[in-house]
Amino acid sequence: MPKKLPEDWINGDRKSLDVLIDLGLKDCPRPSLSIYRNKAANTKSLFCRWLPKKEEDHRVHKGKKRLPYYSSTGFEDPYDAGKFAIGWLKEKLLQIEKEKEAERYNSETSYHHYWKGFWEDQCRELEGKRGDKKKLSDLRLKWEGEGYGLMHQKFSNKSVEETNFKDLKEYFQLLQQRGEEKGNDMAGTKKQQKTLINKLRAEARTTDFPSLPELVFPEIVRAKKSAPEWLIKSEWNLLNEFVLEQTKGVGDTDLSQEEYLNLEWTNRNRKNQRNWVDFYDALMTQWYFYIRAEDMPRLRMEWFREEKYECETTKKEKSRAVLYMREVKGDRQQDDSYSFRETSLEHIRRMFMRRGAQGWCWFDFYNRPANNPADSQVLETLNFLLQFALKETGIADQKRKKLTWTSIRHTAFYLTVQEYPELRDRTKLSSFADNGFTSVKMLDNTYLKKLEAEKTANEARTRLARRRGVPFPTFAPKVKKQMKELEDKGLI
Repeated sequence: MPKKLPEDWINGDRKSLDVLIDLGLKDCPRPSLSIYRNKAANTKSLFCRWLPKKEEDHRVHKGKKRLPYYSSTGFEDPYDAGKFAIGWLKEKLLQIEKEKEAERYNSETSYHHYWKGFWEDQCRELEGKRGDKKKLSDLRLKWEGEGYGLMHQKFSNKSVEETNFKDLKEYFQLLQQRGEEKGNDMAGTKKQQKTLINKLRAEARTTDFPSLPELVFPEIVRAKKSAPEWLIKSEWNLLNEFVLEQTKGVGDTDLSQEEYLNLEWTNRNRKNQRNWVDFYDALMTQWYFYIRAEDMPRLRMEWFREEKYECETTKKEKSRAVLYMREVKGDRQQDDSYSFRETSLEHIRRMFMRRGAQGWCWFDFYNRPANNPADSQVLETLNFLLQFALKETGIADQKRKKLTWTSIRHTAFYLTVQEYPELRDRTKLSSFADNGFTSVKMLDNTYLKKLEAEKTANEARTRLARRRGVPFPTFAPKVKKQMKELEDKGLI
């Protein structure tokens, strides 16, 4: 109910009226909304004004006095002007919220701001190092990837201090939906994007927000992986026989460099004699030294050597083949790798005869990008020839999924552990893991447990087979005699 106008307003002594208190208009959305006479405007129409509380005012003042929002109401009557002022303020509040939202998502302390410095640091740190181009390309995709890259997410424009669980949940839901279209759980991508967000927040922590808290992310659930595939000994032997046939019998023979270069070869068909010889050399090197698939394109002849050592059993001097891995995964130590198989020495000697002491170990006609040999066609060709061989031999039909070069590494590990039971000793197993540039945990979980299960099943089958034909239950002699007497008397 509108109130009676104050006397001091009516007589002109008072210049303004509070819309809520003086006019009694209850629909006022904020306190301190007033109407006033504006002599400077040279009009009889009343004006309205409103000044937000300091903590709610989003405008930048830089030490200057804050000014109220104002507008002409177009009315001379105070009550009509008051009603206009209420509508005007409601619209103004909506406008202010939009401005706040725009400012909020265009922050000078957003992820976009910290990405610039982080990217420049990464470029400097990785320049000239192994795989620098690929690593930088992968990093850029995490930021710029179409649809899923962090830069495309709305919250990336907010100040980093305003990121909340809802932002992260919606982002992970987006990633999950993309994965469902491809049959991927996206756990790896979620983990990578989480890492990027945390690194950018670390940048912010060192410059603008020393107390920036750690974020709580939605749980990342990884789908269970199927067990890796490998070849059993008979399949491995069959594969070797097939590959040697494709080399036309020269794969395991001594060839001079001239003879090797004169083998049949064409760039129009990868299934040619010289390529099959290279494939056989790669296959045997994998067999002896357990090389990671991504390392196959970067192996060089100068990494191998023949050295003398004293045999512990015979105390006589012998020779052995050694691989010194110049480039290793992660923070593993660069070190020598010794083959566990005696025939490795013959194999390395044959490779030196064919290719000399320097250069790429196989497929040297492929260009290896600087600092990133893995980006060449070497591994692709190895996988192409491997899958052709597995299909032609029928091995592929016996496997539950497609085999790749990593399956050959698994084969080399598995058959070594199978043929050398002493590796169940923890000390020897640890030494074997280091020698193969892997971990005891991986050998345990992937091979030893599998072998133990196979061994237990084999023993069970043997024991149970011995019991076939034995009547059950088996009665003691005394019980058998009593049963016979009862049967003779016709009682049973």
